[in-house]
Amino acid sequence: MSTREPLKLTGRRCQCCGCGEYFNGERGFDRHRVGVYGVNRHCLTAAEMTARGWHRNAAGFWAVTRLDGAGMERIRPAQASPAPMPLRHALAPDSREPAGAT
Repeated sequence: MSTREPLKLTGRRCQCCGCGEYFNGERGFDRHRVGVYGVNRHCLTAAEMTARGWHRNAAGFWAVTRLDGAGMERIRPAQASPAPMPLRHALAPDSREPAGAT
């Protein structure tokens, strides 16, 4: 059980009521609970999370992965491109000519 000062939970950050650890988001929170429901479900220890490559970020929350430059590039949103115009609007009715062309 964690004995640190409480951290402020905002956005998708969460705290486990079982072990008291704080997580940067639901993904890490969900993944730190392992085992079979009703049989041996338990929280990973800090040592187990560290061994899996997790780390505490600067704010004190457990984060599942640390992104390097290549990782940031992979999750960066693609540049917005204009949606293609549906064909029915691109052509004048009963014509093979674009709308407005004569």
